[in-house]
Amino acid sequence: MKQAEIHGFLYEFFAHRQAAILDNQDGLLTVKLTKELDQQLMNRPFYWQYINTMGYEGEPMTVTYKSKEGIEADGEWIHFGSPRLQQIFNVIQEEGRYTTLYEENSGNTNRTPLYPWFVCNLQIKYRGWYIHDEMVSIGILLTNGTMRFNWIDENLNQQFVQHVPDYAYKIPYIISPERSIEHITKELSSRIEQEATSFSEKSIELYHQELKMLDELTELHTDEDQQFYDQSKEQIYERLYPKVEVNWINGGLFYLTQERTKQLTTS
Repeated sequence: MKQAEIHGFLYEFFAHRQAAILDNQDGLLTVKLTKELDQQLMNRPFYWQYINTMGYEGEPMTVTYKSKEGIEADGEWIHFGSPRLQQIFNVIQEEGRYTTLYEENSGNTNRTPLYPWFVCNLQIKYRGWYIHDEMVSIGILLTNGTMRFNWIDENLNQQFVQHVPDYAYKIPYIISPERSIEHITKELSSRIEQEATSFSEKSIELYHQELKMLDELTELHTDEDQQFYDQSKEQIYERLYPKVEVNWINGGLFYLTQERTKQLTTS
């Protein structure tokens, strides 16, 4: 997901949870929250505790989010790394970290095989001389190990249901979901290592440059000087030393028709 895609992500998030969409423009979204979303996102525990104790209905907040630069309207700026976007990711995590879904195949009266894909959505956090968050969706076909990146994006238009459709049956998997996680972790680690080489080198270079400047500018005569030096050194480390963190968001088993599976494995 890129910055330009955040608006659509926010719209789908709120619309799917029955929030009222009051204004939907390019990069600008105003929504009337539901009670549940207000409790999850707006940090008003004492308000809702009072409302529930008194037996009142309560008034969920109306919020405006901006995800495109240059918009002058009032609203909260949402970008990768912003606390609000992380809150929303956390809500999604809590709602369902693992699911099993089946490609809808309504109207088909022939026996239809469904092929198992293990899919996981991950967040990669880069911290160093720049800050960057990246969403990664990876699917692996459990019958032969074919791996596909951007899996969710490529299947957004597919319709899924929570039960095996009529006349369909599941193909048993050869690779277990647990084993597939090992394959995904190995491949993802290799890619991160390749892509993060210049990022790490630049971060370490700047880290040592700032440490050198700190050493040159700091005179250690008192305990306060030493304390200032130690705190500054720690701050430089936290800000510049390269760190890459991978967080699990959610995942699950997705059973796709033979036709769709063939499209994903041959394109």
